[in-house]
Amino acid sequence: MRRQGSPATALRFGLLYLLALLLVFALGHRNQLEKAHLAKMEEELAKLGIQEEALLKERWQATQPHRVLSWAKKEGFLPMSEGRWVR
Repeated sequence: MRRQGSPATALRFGLLYLLALLLVFALGHRNQLEKAHLAKMEEELAKLGIQEEALLKERWQATQPHRVLSWAKKEGFLPMSEGRWVR
């Protein structure tokens, strides 16, 4: 003959089951928050990449020889080839 379980045992297993459900819910919620945060970070990284490309292009354009020469003349510097003949 089989013995019936006590109500206390059923209550204990029920509480363990509820605790396990709560743990799964908490972990799922945390993962959703981390996924949203990761998406924001990836979007920010993409924006920073575009900004970096623009700054590198601007730097490249600013350091072209004719731009440097025009800036130097505007600031009063003379090229070495002309500087030898000036007194």
